Amino acid sequence: MLSSTGRYALLLLALLIALFPLFWLVRTSISTRRIALAEEPVWLFKPTFDAYRSVFESDYPRYLMNSAVVVTASVAMVMILGTLAGYSLARFPIRGKEDWFFYVITTRMGPPVAFALPFYIIYERTDLLDSYLGMIVMYVVVNLAFAVWMTRSFFEDIPKSQEESAMVDGLSRLQAFLRVTLPQAAPGLIATAIFIFIIAWNEFFYAAMLTRDSARTFTTALPQFVGFSRIRWEEMAAASVVSVAPVMVFAALVRRNLVRGLTFGAVK
Repeated sequence: MLSSTGRYALLLLALLIALFPLFWLVRTSISTRRIALAEEPVWLFKPTFDAYRSVFESDYPRYLMNSAVVVTASVAMVMILGTLAGYSLARFPIRGKEDWFFYVITTRMGPPVAFALPFYIIYERTDLLDSYLGMIVMYVVVNLAFAVWMTRSFFEDIPKSQEESAMVDGLSRLQAFLRVTLPQAAPGLIATAIFIFIIAWNEFFYAAMLTRDSARTFTTALPQFVGFSRIRWEEMAAASVVSVAPVMVFAALVRRNLVRGLTFGAVK
């Protein structure tokens, strides 16, 4: 067994390895082009925020706001539908329940490129291309199976006897769900929402295929810093830092619920 000093040293090393890409991203974003492209890394230099100024003076903040609107709305809808579906599969004796559950999960098994052409044709004929509604619907379709799979397992870990006792005391099925089951499953639901938020926030393929300008997300806007003659590394790094910051702040605020959700049902 390693001593406590050795364990802390290994943890510190793992932390440094995990955070180094983020450190290099921030360093590139506050450096000049000459320093960013230097063959030998320059560790001491006067930071500059010209790259951030250039990013905020472009259309990138609008694309970032598009991502925030689309992702927030889609996560809310996915959690409502996924929670109800997961609860139904966990509690009710539905005929062919496992088959239905398998059909739902199969929507996550195929590669996105296999569905690209059908989705594009449907969106073109229904005027959903480059719209908030179209992107929200797409993210709901893509992430709903994950939410159903996660929430069902959380509800199955909660004993049915607690709901039955609440209904014996006079509560309806809906009241027992809202007052007894839902609060106990809250850590797992929050963890599920965090994962879906991250997946939707970083999604690129469907956003690049189904948007042009009005509903364009920040992930599809990052390549605009790649020109014909050069790559604006410092501006791309600054835009990446701006887009990563909301997710890091969100994860830091709910980290306790995330840990509780990941360990939900592990100890009876």
